[in-house]
Order: sequence, then structure tokens, then C-alpha cells
Amino acid sequence: MEPVDVIATFTKDGIFPRVIKWGQRRYRILQVNLAHSIKDGAVRVYFFSVSDGANAWKLGFNTETLKWWVEDFYTVN
Repeated sequence: MEPVDVIATFTKDGIFPRVIKWGQRRYRILQVNLAHSIKDGAVRVYFFSVSDGANAWKLGFNTETLKWWVEDFYTVN
């Protein structure tokens, strides 16, 4: 798991990642392909499959620590 900075929108309808800062680059999220959550003990953890058109990531978000990380990454093309 690699830490990452994420700009996200939190609304009554859910959490929506908008921008990923990974390393020295920023990636604008164009599509959230899948979102789901699990319970890890008492902690809710969210997972998002997102893409910017050229790259795709599986992101994790821990609601207790408020930390984001990259679970998986691949190039779409």
C-alpha cells in the first residue's frame, strides 16, 4: 500500500475522489468506475476504482485515520 494525497468531495450521497497527488504528479479523476466499503473491525474502509482516461487506480480510504493509499495501479492503454 502506497500513501497518496487525494482531493475528494464528501456529500450526503457519498465520497467522490477528484484529484490524486501521487509522487510529484497530479491526476484529475475523470471516472469513478466502482466504489464499495468494508468493515475492518469497527473501522469502515472505502475502496474506489478510478481512472483519468490513461491510468487506473484502486484507492483505499480509512475513515478512522483519514488516510488514502493506492491498492493497485495500471495503465489503461
